[in-house]
Amino acid sequence: MTTSTKSAPTWLAWLPVITTVFLIAGFLLSTGGKINELTDHERRLTALETRRDFDADKLDKINERTARIEAKLEVILPSGGTKEVAR
Repeated sequence: MTTSTKSAPTWLAWLPVITTVFLIAGFLLSTGGKINELTDHERRLTALETRRDFDADKLDKINERTARIEAKLEVILPSGGTKEVAR
């Protein structure tokens, strides 16, 4: 009577190759996600910088206008002396 030895399944020989393929695929997916995240952050930062520059321009215009108004008020009513209202 002869006993047959059990041989390893054929798919077991491919296990290192399959594992390597899954590791590479996972690495590529995670790297792609990080690149996409970096691109999104860059887009958002650019939008924030643009908005900040726009707001700074608006503030400059407001400051110029305020300075003109203050100059006109200074001409009309000098701040050096206070006028007493006649009673």
